[in-house]
Amino acid sequence: MCGPSDSVLRPLRGDSISVRLSVFLLILTMRPTMGGGGPGLGNPRAGPEFPAYEHKDQVDAVAGAQNNFTRDLYVALAKGSTDNLFFSPFSIMTAIAMTHTGAKANTMEEIRKVLHLPENKEDVFNGFHDVVKDIKTPVNEYELRTSNMAYVSDKLSLLEEFASVLTNKFHSISKTVNFGASEEVRNEINQAVEKETNSRIKDLIPSGVLDALTRMVLVNAVYFKGTWSKQFDEAATKTLPFHTTKDTSVNIPMMYIKDNFNLFHNRDLGARLLSMDYEGGRLSMVIVLPDEVDGLATVEDKLATMDLNTIDKRMGSIKVEVTLPKFKLEESLQLKSYLQEMGIKDLFDEEKADLSGIGGSKDLHVSHVIHKAFLEVNEQGSEAAAATGVVMMTRMMIRTPPPFKADHPFFFYIRDRRSNFILFSGRYVKPVEN
Repeated sequence: MCGPSDSVLRPLRGDSISVRLSVFLLILTMRPTMGGGGPGLGNPRAGPEFPAYEHKDQVDAVAGAQNNFTRDLYVALAKGSTDNLFFSPFSIMTAIAMTHTGAKANTMEEIRKVLHLPENKEDVFNGFHDVVKDIKTPVNEYELRTSNMAYVSDKLSLLEEFASVLTNKFHSISKTVNFGASEEVRNEINQAVEKETNSRIKDLIPSGVLDALTRMVLVNAVYFKGTWSKQFDEAATKTLPFHTTKDTSVNIPMMYIKDNFNLFHNRDLGARLLSMDYEGGRLSMVIVLPDEVDGLATVEDKLATMDLNTIDKRMGSIKVEVTLPKFKLEESLQLKSYLQEMGIKDLFDEEKADLSGIGGSKDLHVSHVIHKAFLEVNEQGSEAAAATGVVMMTRMMIRTPPPFKADHPFFFYIRDRRSNFILFSGRYVKPVEN
């Protein structure tokens, strides 16, 4: 799946940045300043062997950072909300990382800390270089692609170093545009995003976000479509109750399969984790199902201090009955306030922002971060798109585990097992009318 991430640059005063992710779409807009548990169960998890990256250590470092950022952003988005949630941490982080390339002083340090990035920017560049290049390489088993695009005002001259990093490290395509014709540029960007996300993300940038003061829009789009390596039988799908609370349920289509899957029970988290691979074995969806019907809030509180890098690493393969909702999720998020709460403040402040590594002056700041995302899960597989410590577990000493029945709110994510990046994440708490 492809989703865009855009950053629009405008003058520091009257600035506005807008980022949208549509099934992993992020848009950043900037403007110039106007004035100035225990072991798993069953057999140890096995999977395909992947060739090593050219910059393996840097990829590992950035992947670790990305997992931590995913956790922090999920906790921030979930806090105080009881709704479904879906976003692409890969898309969002890629767009912000491109902006980080041109950040200086405290603006750079705030972004680095929130994204958990290595201090050496070259490590960041090389890590993203290998992963983005890898994802852009077509494969037969599934569709996974990403695209980085930079729309630059004809009134802004990019520093050679910044332009080089966008092109050579983030594999970004740059285009010079006239933001005086803002509606034409908006339509052009939205059409490019729609194409990259297989028409799943439309109208990423709303009317009124771009104007003659806009100086740059950075876009990241991610698209994924995969089939389960072990598909559900459509004939086995039945209408069953999904318990939104202990006392409330809604009848929805529930898929069923009995087969070998990677599974374990994490007592510290109070949940069972099930991993379901897509064809090719590189990508998998991990479902974190609370032990209690109303246990998701408690699980989310515990996630805030856990390491997503290791949470699913001690699974074991065992035959289990799986019941999973058939569902679609669509999300549109304004991320600016969440990122500010997490610690990225100067980037959005027209007086304090220092993005002088982009064009040589401090007259740019980010005004909006918009993310739009889409996910569909059915018997065949999934389709998604977007534009932005050691856990102790307890071995279950039984041959046949209890059924894994996802009939109450749960947390999930889709991981690229080669890079260890989390491409998509969210939670399903209640059915929605399509």
